[in-house]
Amino acid sequence: MGDRWTFVNVLPRSGLIHTVYHGKRTKEEAEQFVQTIKRNSDGEAPLFLSDGWQPYPEVLESTYSHEEPVPYAGRGRPKHPIRVVDAKLKYAQVIKHKQRGRLVDIEKRVIRGTEEEILDIIRTEHRGQTINTSYVESRNGNYRKDNKRLTRRSACHSKEVTLHDAQIDLLTGIYNFVDANQAFRQCINPYAKRFEVKYRQYSPAMLEGFTDRCLTLSRADAVPPGAYEVRESADTTPKRAASSWARCSALLRSSRQVR
Repeated sequence: MGDRWTFVNVLPRSGLIHTVYHGKRTKEEAEQFVQTIKRNSDGEAPLFLSDGWQPYPEVLESTYSHEEPVPYAGRGRPKHPIRVVDAKLKYAQVIKHKQRGRLVDIEKRVIRGTEEEILDIIRTEHRGQTINTSYVESRNGNYRKDNKRLTRRSACHSKEVTLHDAQIDLLTGIYNFVDANQAFRQCINPYAKRFEVKYRQYSPAMLEGFTDRCLTLSRADAVPPGAYEVRESADTTPKRAASSWARCSALLRSSRQVR
């Protein structure tokens, strides 16, 4: 089948997988990925944290920017408009250096904004104190753990692109709407006995306001596609749910073909 790459965007505040995009690991595919993130959000330039892949800075700056005309001086040819990057865009990279398969150093490189501005944003969400990519790395680890198609040197590799992408989209829906995020569970009955409910569980979709409970697979299958596309978050910022949800509902119905 050849190489197949899945770009993943995770919201640290809830663990929601906001966007997944399948394709080759090229600059053109990365542009489509970032543009999808922008369409699925309020369009404002957020904080991005990623690995040290070289095309990311250029892709982010081209997506979150606009053109401004250059005033005409009245002589010669008019100058081409200049591209101005959104001042709200903050971006940093976490680069891990390894020797013989062992981690020897972690380099943190600030591309847009200042380190103090980025740390302030991270600490505001109360989900970390340092520049890191631990949340997306954790999700990537879950994908590999739960999807044998992604295991290296395996006879279970995908033979068809469609089913490969469908399996990942199916898992994305499960992670967002079915699985609970243990970091946010609340103790509601500290003296609970055996078989009694002790904790109230929250899925990432619950934390983002897309649903009021952790869905079961059967209940998720009954949800019409697009039912959770637009909601208001706690900070009243309008946003759009990950576009993969519309696919997830359909994929849950056709999961027999995926297994």
